[in-house]
Amino acid sequence: MVLHATIELPVLAGRCAAALGEELTAYLAGADTVAELDAWRAGAPAPDPARTVVRLAAGTELIRIFAAENLLSHLRHWLREMTDTEDGPLVPARAIRTAGTDIQPIKTVLQAAHFWVTERSRTHPVAA
Repeated sequence: MVLHATIELPVLAGRCAAALGEELTAYLAGADTVAELDAWRAGAPAPDPARTVVRLAAGTELIRIFAAENLLSHLRHWLREMTDTEDGPLVPARAIRTAGTDIQPIKTVLQAAHFWVTERSRTHPVAA
């Protein structure tokens, strides 16, 4: 799994950085600085590569969810704001960063994203 995570990390980090910016991507990944994330992308070992890949995969899934409804421009803000979920309020970026080995917080964030995007699309339709 470590080899697989090492290969995926730079790709996922690049996708996230392109859509979310370097600082938010570093935060989601669990890096303390952008320089630390850059080192991981360049091949330096992340403290927990598998966990880092899970966090970045969550970021890329959020990008997909928001982009599918042409709402990608809202994602950075949404990640940083308090969001209501079935499990109570949370800040999505913090929930992803602190998820640890428990995948449930990430699932909760993804469900909240689907709900938010669906509601936003319903209440603010984009003209065709």
